Parts: sequence; C-alpha cells; structure tokens
Amino acid sequence: MLPEKLDLDARHRDRAFAPSSGVAIVTTCDGAGRVNAAAYGSCVRVSHEPLDIAFTAYASHDTVANLGEVPEFTVNLPRFDPDLLARLQTVGLPFARGVNELEKAGLTALAARTVRPPRVAECPRHFECRVGWTKAWDGRVMVVGRVVAASADTDCVDERGYLIWDRAKPVHTCGASYIDMFVPAFEPVAVAPNYEGPERQAYEENARRMREDG
Repeated sequence: MLPEKLDLDARHRDRAFAPSSGVAIVTTCDGAGRVNAAAYGSCVRVSHEPLDIAFTAYASHDTVANLGEVPEFTVNLPRFDPDLLARLQTVGLPFARGVNELEKAGLTALAARTVRPPRVAECPRHFECRVGWTKAWDGRVMVVGRVVAASADTDCVDERGYLIWDRAKPVHTCGASYIDMFVPAFEPVAVAPNYEGPERQAYEENARRMREDG
C-alpha cells in the first residue's frame, strides 16, 4: 500500500529539502507526454527563499531533450532503503528514448500537483519545479528550477515541516568511481561556531528566530 502524501506549505518546502544535496530520481516528459525518469547523484538546493534546485545532466540525455520540449521536472528524493535504491539503479540504466524507466524499475507514477512530470510514489519527498535557466558546458547541462509545489509522506515531516530524520532517511551516493555504493545521511549533529563575539550573537539570534518560526 502506497503512503499518504502531504502537500507542504511554501514556507515548509525548504525545511523538507534536507540535507542540501542528495540522490534523486528526476522525472520529465516530452511534448507527447511520455515520461522519462533519471537517477542523479546530486540534486542541490542553491537558494532557500525562493527555493531553487539544481542538477547537471549529459547534454545528449533524454532529460535535457525533454526539458527543451516541456521545461518542468519533479525531483523525487528516495530514502536509504536497499530495495528502493536498487530501483533507482535500474532507472539509471541506458534505456532507449521513449522507454518508461519507472515501469522497468517497478516504480509507481503519481500525478504531480502543478507540473506535468509525475512524482514517484515510493519516494518520501517530491519537489515540483519549473526551469529557471540552463547552462551548457563541456558536454553537460546545468539545470536550475524554481520549486512551485512540494509534498512528502505524512510520517516524514512534523507539523512545522521539518524532517523526521529516521523516517525520511536521506541518502548520498559515494560517487561514480564507487559505482553502486550509497551512504546514509540521517544522523544530524548540532555544531555551533567556536567563536565568541558579536557575529556569534547575531548567528544565535537568527537561530532562535528560526526555531520559533512556525
């Protein structure tokens, strides 16, 4: 049974995208509505308010071609779960253009709230984006999108939109040279600056306001 999804308020979207980068399944669609899903080792939050997310793709890949036809994408963040990560690995295989990778991986397409590319139901967090700009270089394209809607499994965020870490279980890849190795990223540790002075006081005042902000 697929989990229930919670639509996130605009001010809670940034809180749910944590840590600031991670493994993702990015869905796009072409002008005919055919869905493509691709695995990316690092989708990065590049702006907090408004919330912008970036990733890079090979210029020859279907993701880039699709964004030229439909400039929208959905970032789906998986949890640290071997079965789900195996499906992510399948999504990353070089299937022919037009093949639905979600079907090959046994993943479920869930209609997005505001964009055409679907959410991946098995992933606990989703960020629907419209392309802001792209930059091509050295055979790759950097894509930056503005988040226009976000959602999460109801048990993965609290009432203030903060992650429940041991439920969301963010995950990182070790990098291409490690081939198929992933590491968990869900044991946060609070570390304050090792400095005393007015700058530290300003930091702590800002931290206090953020904690009190509902």
